[in-house]
Amino acid sequence: MTTRLRSAAALTLAALALGTLPAAQAVTFTIGYQKGGIPNILKARGTLDRYAAQGIDFRWVLFTAGPPLLEAANAGAVDFGSVGNAPGVFALAGGADLKYVGVTVNQSDTTEAVIVPKNSAIQKVSDLKGKRIGVARGSSAHAFLYSVLRSAGLSFRDVTVVPLLPPDARPAFENGSIDAWAIWDPFLTTALQGSGGRVLRDHAGLGRGDNYHLVPGSVLKNAEKKRALQVLLAELESAANWANVNRQTVINQFSDELGIPKSVLAVTVPKSVPFNIRPFRASDLKPLQALSVAFREAGVLPRDVPFGPQTYVTLPAFRAALPALGLK
Repeated sequence: MTTRLRSAAALTLAALALGTLPAAQAVTFTIGYQKGGIPNILKARGTLDRYAAQGIDFRWVLFTAGPPLLEAANAGAVDFGSVGNAPGVFALAGGADLKYVGVTVNQSDTTEAVIVPKNSAIQKVSDLKGKRIGVARGSSAHAFLYSVLRSAGLSFRDVTVVPLLPPDARPAFENGSIDAWAIWDPFLTTALQGSGGRVLRDHAGLGRGDNYHLVPGSVLKNAEKKRALQVLLAELESAANWANVNRQTVINQFSDELGIPKSVLAVTVPKSVPFNIRPFRASDLKPLQALSVAFREAGVLPRDVPFGPQTYVTLPAFRAALPALGLK
């Protein structure tokens, strides 16, 4: 071996010993999230930051609602998103290549509601006939509004649905541009506390819609992205378990992270207890298929979504699978 080669080898060995060689290119995994929920708890705790040294760079993007989140996922700008029951149905009906990977079971009948101004003459659901109702199109609140109207023998044809995302719906609700608003927490409780709104109808007696966790199909075809997904799901489960015994800390972290008053979070956080997340199962397709049929019959969706094995994947139990990924 020449003197030059021996010197190069010695430098390489020294660099390995000191850990100064450039690390392999990290895989970037982008998480779409909304205000509240388990992903937000995980973000506030910063648990995922430690994986950067192991080649996984987790990034976070905040969305105001599920539909724009899944639009970003389908466009490849987001690798994971947590949404209500309707956004995935709308996205798949539009041809999006998304897969369900997890479920969070809703624990409360009061996480969504149709609200009206405190002094509104609207006293019952049937009074909504002919009224203007604000709702985010394709959101879980859109599905909920369908159920509310149907409970009083009404349909979307009997009202004027005004498509508004929460930041635009709140001022419209307060200035009287809309007569009612179908909305979810924490926007719901914020509006009730801040504007003196009144709940006209919540989920009681109508059934609850669960929350779902989806990824673009390309994530499951990429070994490094899929590994990052399994890490994320395991850490989400750990965050859920932690949150169940640290409610006040969750309230404090949410308030600091999102600028939401603690008075609002003191109402909304207990609604989610016990926080939970589990793998998606074949049996979880049934309520989604029913929702697809209902929206198709209501003239809202262009076609039914054929829910089946092609629309989901059942991954190994989340936390139990983490040790096999070779991470610390």
